[in-house]
Amino acid sequence: MMQFVALLCTMIAFDSAVANPAFVYHFDAASAAGIEGAIHVNYAGYDSSVATISAALDFSQVDQIAIRAFDRVCVEPVTEYKWHIHVRWSSPQRSASFGKCAIGATGNHLDPLFACSPDSEHIAQPQCKARSLKYACNPANYAKNPLVCEKGDLSGKFGNFVLNDEQKVTGEWVDKHFPLPSENRPSIVLHAICGNHPVRIACAVEEVA
Repeated sequence: MMQFVALLCTMIAFDSAVANPAFVYHFDAASAAGIEGAIHVNYAGYDSSVATISAALDFSQVDQIAIRAFDRVCVEPVTEYKWHIHVRWSSPQRSASFGKCAIGATGNHLDPLFACSPDSEHIAQPQCKARSLKYACNPANYAKNPLVCEKGDLSGKFGNFVLNDEQKVTGEWVDKHFPLPSENRPSIVLHAICGNHPVRIACAVEEVA
């Protein structure tokens, strides 16, 4: 009887996981430039574009000198980061940093519907490059028309990560137009904001939660 109950519980848990897919992007301080924590994605259903995204990240171990050495534009301590879904992953680790998050390793922003920011995966195409000049993704515009934002432009949709006094970021957002569970979402890249210059500092691969 106990074996039957255990099997039933396993089946219920499996059905729940299939019905409500969940994924996670882990950032390990040792490989992700000192950033520790995770970004979770929980879908409302198997074929749903509604997802809850939650972030809990600790930036207190980030080496500002290493950031400055990587990109000399970063002369001031970084207090704000952009975050985007990118279209590639090449590292054998679940998180990486600096050059291992470069365009050759993680590609550009996920943009299946051609919203076309200057960092769109389709920016090399003439029609996308022309549209990029008018790209205006921000939370207010996204609320009115989701097509103004790349699906992977999480900063545009929800705002940048702004560090608190403890050098941490926590938050939760509901996106009604998140990439489907079946769509390609290989990695999330964190970009340090140095003036108006975003620098790829850390990245993590998507894993099943």
